[in-house]
Amino acid sequence: MSQIDHTHKINRVGVIGGGQLAWMMADAAEALGIELVVQTPQNSDPAAVRASEVILAPIDDAKATAQLAQRCDVITFENEFVDLTALAELERQGVCFRPKLSVLAPILDKYEQRCYLRSLGLPVPKFMAFDGSELPPTRDLLSEKVVIKARRHGYDGQGTAICGDRPTLLSTWERWGRPPVLLEEFIPFERELAVMAARNQAGEVVIYPVVETQQEAQVCRRAIAPGDVTPEVNAQVEAIAHRLLSALEVVGIFGI
Repeated sequence: MSQIDHTHKINRVGVIGGGQLAWMMADAAEALGIELVVQTPQNSDPAAVRASEVILAPIDDAKATAQLAQRCDVITFENEFVDLTALAELERQGVCFRPKLSVLAPILDKYEQRCYLRSLGLPVPKFMAFDGSELPPTRDLLSEKVVIKARRHGYDGQGTAICGDRPTLLSTWERWGRPPVLLEEFIPFERELAVMAARNQAGEVVIYPVVETQQEAQVCRRAIAPGDVTPEVNAQVEAIAHRLLSALEVVGIFGI
C-alpha cells in the first residue's frame, strides 16, 4: 500500500477519477516528472489517454483503489463521488490520500458543508435541510426564490434548481425521487468568482489569481482570468480561501 515517505520524491500519483480535471493534471505532472495512474470507468474517459496506467473501475470501487495504491506513492481525487467509509479502511492500512479523508468528510454533503462553513464564520446564504417533513410557511422559507440542491453528486447544473414557489419546489423534489436535499435562499448575485488555492504540509497557502466564471444553463462556459475585481474583493476572496484551507488542514489544491 502507498505510505508516503517524505525523504523520497513522489514519482507516481494515483487519481481517483478520469475526467477533464484529471486530464488537465497531466501537463503539470509531465513537467514535474510525475506519472499519473488513473482509476476511471472507461478507456474513453479524457484522462485515460494521458495516464501512464489506467485501472478500469467505478470511482467508488474501493477494491480498485487498493490496486491503485499498490502502484502509487500517493492518491488524490478528481471529484467528490467517492465512498469515504470504504476508503477509510485503506487509510487505516497506511494508504496516503491527499487531501486526507478527514478533509473531505465535512464538505462532500452540501448541507454538512454549509454547516461547516458557517461554523468557521464564512459567509453562507440562509439554508435548511429538507427530507419530506413539513415545510415552514412561505414567508419564512428563506426568500421568495429558493434553490434546491442534491446533497451529494450534483455537478454542472445537475442536482440544482431554482424554484419561485412552493408547488414548483415540491414537484422538483418529487421528480428527483424525494431524496434528502438542501434548500437555500436565492442570492441575486452580479458575478460568480472562483479561485484555486494550494496548501502544503508546512501550512503555507498559495492563492492563484481570482477568476470570473460565466454560466449558461448552470454550466460553466467561460472562465475569465484574471477577474476584473477591486482590491477589496480580491482581499475578501483570499481571506475566505486561506481560512478554509487552514481550518481543514488541507494538503493539496482546492477550487473554491
